[in-house]
Amino acid sequence: MNRVKMSIVMLICCLFIGAGLFGCSIHSSAKGEIASAAQTKITDEDTGQTDESKNEDWKYYYTVPERECTRAMLMAATESYIAAQETGDLSKMALASNVTYRENMIETTKDNGLWNTPLPVAFHRSIYDIARCKTFTEVIVTEGEHAYVVGTRLTVDNGKVTEIDSLVTDKGDWFFDAERYLKYSKAEDWPLLHVDERVSRQELVDSANQYFDFLYQDKGIRPPWGTPCARLEGGEMYTNEENEDKDTCQKPAPLGELVISDRTFVVDEEMGTVNIFCRYGNSKDGLPDSHLFRLVNGKYRLIHTLTVNTYDGPIDVPEYIPEPDCECDRDMLKAATESYIAAQEAGDLSKMALADKVKFIEDMSEIEKDKGLWNTPLPVAHHLSIYDVGRCKTFTEVIVTEGGHKYVIGTRLEVDKGKIKEIDSLVTDKDDWYFNADDYLKFSKAEDWHVLHVDERVGREELINAGHQYFDFLFADQSISPPWGTPCARLEGGELYTNRDNEYKDTCKKDKPISDIFINDRTFVVDEEMGSVNVFCRFGDSKDGMPDSHLFRLVNGKYKWIHTLSVNISGEPLVYP
Repeated sequence: MNRVKMSIVMLICCLFIGAGLFGCSIHSSAKGEIASAAQTKITDEDTGQTDESKNEDWKYYYTVPERECTRAMLMAATESYIAAQETGDLSKMALASNVTYRENMIETTKDNGLWNTPLPVAFHRSIYDIARCKTFTEVIVTEGEHAYVVGTRLTVDNGKVTEIDSLVTDKGDWFFDAERYLKYSKAEDWPLLHVDERVSRQELVDSANQYFDFLYQDKGIRPPWGTPCARLEGGEMYTNEENEDKDTCQKPAPLGELVISDRTFVVDEEMGTVNIFCRYGNSKDGLPDSHLFRLVNGKYRLIHTLTVNTYDGPIDVPEYIPEPDCECDRDMLKAATESYIAAQEAGDLSKMALADKVKFIEDMSEIEKDKGLWNTPLPVAHHLSIYDVGRCKTFTEVIVTEGGHKYVIGTRLEVDKGKIKEIDSLVTDKDDWYFNADDYLKFSKAEDWHVLHVDERVGREELINAGHQYFDFLFADQSISPPWGTPCARLEGGELYTNRDNEYKDTCKKDKPISDIFINDRTFVVDEEMGSVNVFCRFGDSKDGMPDSHLFRLVNGKYKWIHTLSVNISGEPLVYP
């Protein structure tokens, strides 16, 4: 999606929710007029302005899809899909009048999908998501002219299929071997779980996020590794060929640093399963992938993966040689943050203890040392920091209300043995989403961000889950259960604050999703003592979506404060409807 289209998507998402729940930025070069328009047209209970966006007749009113289904209905739809695939005849399915067709994460037409090719299906296995009226089916084809393993999702409403979404793997794809996929799949046991063996929908979704977050980002994550467990990748790779009780899927350390983007979920609590469609890499050309997880008693038991090779040649996976772990303690991180504030106030990075090789990032683009805002002296009015001892990272909000230019900045530092090896800033000013540095200062200073008593804290994993759950609920799945708290206040850019009167009854809770958009490139800085997690992410495309920071404060495991900053990187003017 190009930047102009992305800007329009983001604008509409912001308009959908009235005053805006999330840190999305209005892309405009004519900031004065746009900001003024936003304050009069985009509204909800947060601002006390008009309520145009909640008018169902309004052009941009957003409605969460309402579907009706039963498990039997989903099973019937899946059976009809298998019949259609075996005959190459979609008329065997009860299709809605307006069906969306996707193959390998690209929208296509009814006539162009593999579903039009008769295939001798050797084996298939399905899961059923009643909450979202979706199914996922693995289809294995070992005979005929061409071998395949296919992962297909259906969306069903009142017995009618409204969407067919397939990932098709064959020769040339990741570890493809249909014969072995069939052999191992048929030998596995996938019965409905006894009620005592099941976990909740939320735990299943969390387990999928934890798997990817650990393998490609943060070794402090604790996925629910189980024993025995077997991982089947493409068919050629299987981790428990002898079916030994001792085998496990556990990886001792992350496999590399990689963005896993465009994650969506199909969940079957009765089967203890969650299917995730995603891309390995960015959301434009990352490899389309399906992971199917089976959990028993909350632990991984079986994992199936299908990955489509969209490259011209074979998939080349270079050897991953991790850098040595950073070493730090909390005092070291505090000292680094204090030196950053001193450097920002002076516009002089020599006040920081920099490593020999430092990476400089601003608004999610790598830049030269002399190009960042840290070279500009700024009169810092207030700053708030959290410290991630597990990963030797910090996050600091910096508010500037005086001088020639007002800013609210979110900066991360990475520290090793007292030396700063990375500076990563998001810089917001008058051009960005609901920017108001004076109000950001006012409300931030009034909030209580003391170190929590040990009884008020939750673990690192729970804080990261809270970050995921917020985005997954608001932009994907209304059956997710974020840890909403009361009282709670959300501060967006400064202009929007949900608890201006500091009332105990106020909450950050939303009753349903506000849009359908990917929140990609999520990375985390976690401070258990502060009950805080900072998420850097992009709203939309993982290459040029909106750079964003969300800072969550949890007390007793519930949201207490939420701060958001979003950066307008497009410069493209938008006209309000």
